[in-house]
Amino acid sequence: MCIAEKRSQAMKLAQPYKHKDLKTHIEIFPCKTFPQGAIIVNAVGHICELANPAEYKKEWGGRWSVEQLPIVPEEHKFILKVTPSKRKVFNLISKYIKDSTISTVVHCGDIAREGELLIMEILLLAGNKKPVKRLWTSSLTPTAVKKAFDNLKDQKDTMPLYYEALARQRADWIMGINFSRLTTVLLEQKGIQSNSGGFPVGRVMTSILGIIYKREMEIRNFVSRPYWDVLAEFSLGEQSFIGKWYKPGADHIFNEEQAAVLADICKDNEAVIYSVEKKKEENQPPQFYNLTQLQLEGNKRLGLSAAEILEIAQSLYLKGLITYPASPVHITREEAKLFPTILSNLSKIPEYNPLLPVPIDDISSNKRYVDESKTDDHFALLVTEEPVNFEQLTDHEKVIYDMIARSVIAAHYPNAVYDKTEIISVIEDKFSFKTKGKQLVEPGWKVVFQTEGTQENQPEMALPSLEEGDLVKVRTVDIEQGITAPKARLNQGSLVKVMENASAFIEKDEKQGLSKSDLSLGTVATRADIIKKLLEKKYISVKKNEVYIEPKGQILIKALGENSYLTSPVTTGNMEKYLEMVGKGKKDYKPFVQRTIDVTKEYIEKIKEDSKNWDFTEIMEQFQKEETVGPCIECKEPIVDKGNFYGCTGYNSSGCSFSLPKEKSGKKLSQHHITSILEKGTTPLIKGFKKRNKDDTFDAFLVWNKEEKRLKFNFEGVPPKSKK
Repeated sequence: MCIAEKRSQAMKLAQPYKHKDLKTHIEIFPCKTFPQGAIIVNAVGHICELANPAEYKKEWGGRWSVEQLPIVPEEHKFILKVTPSKRKVFNLISKYIKDSTISTVVHCGDIAREGELLIMEILLLAGNKKPVKRLWTSSLTPTAVKKAFDNLKDQKDTMPLYYEALARQRADWIMGINFSRLTTVLLEQKGIQSNSGGFPVGRVMTSILGIIYKREMEIRNFVSRPYWDVLAEFSLGEQSFIGKWYKPGADHIFNEEQAAVLADICKDNEAVIYSVEKKKEENQPPQFYNLTQLQLEGNKRLGLSAAEILEIAQSLYLKGLITYPASPVHITREEAKLFPTILSNLSKIPEYNPLLPVPIDDISSNKRYVDESKTDDHFALLVTEEPVNFEQLTDHEKVIYDMIARSVIAAHYPNAVYDKTEIISVIEDKFSFKTKGKQLVEPGWKVVFQTEGTQENQPEMALPSLEEGDLVKVRTVDIEQGITAPKARLNQGSLVKVMENASAFIEKDEKQGLSKSDLSLGTVATRADIIKKLLEKKYISVKKNEVYIEPKGQILIKALGENSYLTSPVTTGNMEKYLEMVGKGKKDYKPFVQRTIDVTKEYIEKIKEDSKNWDFTEIMEQFQKEETVGPCIECKEPIVDKGNFYGCTGYNSSGCSFSLPKEKSGKKLSQHHITSILEKGTTPLIKGFKKRNKDDTFDAFLVWNKEEKRLKFNFEGVPPKSKK
């Protein structure tokens, strides 16, 4: 028999066997691969976790203090426990692991370090003594799963990945608990108290926050300068073209008077064609998507966060329609063998039929796409050979599937070819003007994307046929004013790209010989969750898709120090470099954990000393304003976000217990709803409250009843629901 949490495409190979009454998303299946009895274990999300500090020492569970630090389990004896909400799932898996009819365990976690850890934790905590086999596949189509079952690995072959994940888990536990408590307590001593979960610290979270802070400061400190561009229209007979003044190292004139003088000199003058350069430019089709590029482009197309794009990709993966969302952009020859089937399936879909058959039948020898040396156990995102029914997909799933499908088709098309021309015109042997023209002459792979509105939208200038030494007349001269702008603000899509390539934000002399891959922040699967945590902890905010650092985030970075040990990508880069060696079986994980403990102790003392000089005067007013939702109805003290509810800050001083929930009858209450209650005593009309023990919903206003001191529903003025 086989157990799997959340039925996946793989389970199409079997039919439900029994235990239909289970409500844990676990199903039991007969398994022909192991007729003698095997349990196939897969889970979505961690079922086990490291214990809280209080479960090591009682005094670690009370009020936080600097004197308690560092918090480190004695002799590296970390306590693993079942997550309380997952106890039923764990007990069921454990039951079958211990079943005498079961002889083998098949580990079916994701083929990455966290997937390795997730299942191994269950097996260890359940006390498994039976042989463990490892299912290793990046695709959940029936064909791929059958092949993987025919080639199961021994668990010992992938144990280095488990030790890599174990080292990461323990190191992050040590750093997170100690530095989160340290900064929260020290900032409270300075009179800075965050009501939205203190000031949590994590090596990856604070590194990307440091990059966001740096970009924010660059934008705020940027001083714009006005400039003037001189544009001359040149003519030769009936034809004309426009050139812009330039000189080496300067594209703009920053003195208005100089621009005006130049314009006067050029009027009614003539110019000599100094050079005419023509060349063909070939643009290769885009490479296959990896998860990062999918999140970046998906954000542009749909305006969704990295976490939302990942959720869509995982949904398509579990349906067997795309391969595992990972970091490579290449595939192996084995995957390339599936393209004829994939393209044949796509040709049956009206959206893709006009593009097929493809001009290039076989790309298996094209190393832009097929290069086994640039893959690991994962490969690029592809649509699978499983036929797709668009009617069964959500609108967002259709867009993401379409993006991946078109990338596969485009890879089988030739390069796009442009004619590019650059003309340099000179007036009075002194003043140079540059003209650029670009024309698409062979669309190649571009036709694959023209149906979705991505064809060339760049205005093309039809340039006359010119030769060096030709004389042209100046027909008109214009002056255009502009202003220099700071670097663009990061958005939800580009933030993931920054995490993949944090080295671009580090000075060359600080990189310490680390490669681009060493300096990536997080893994391809965890980056979206890290950004989500930054938002939840109110370190950053997103407005119209642009990322802003909040006062709370500024305080944390100023406290830890910009580009310090805890905010520099170099730190996590060095750690990831070592972790990778552990995952390859070339390093032991224990020295890594001990080194983390030693450095944590060292930096606790450093931050304690640095805190004596902390000054947050400039940020405090805005921070306090951001933390406050509104005045308390009972005592007028500020109401703040307490994490699970909104509460009065007067509780400690006056005992005011006024609070408001974040959810009512199955409906989440926004901060706007809470502010409205505090200011007006009522919310706007809220739709979709759930009736108790029923599937029906109702609409109502929420009002604060002063006599009963609680929220009540108000139906006065609620429009009646239309009958269906």
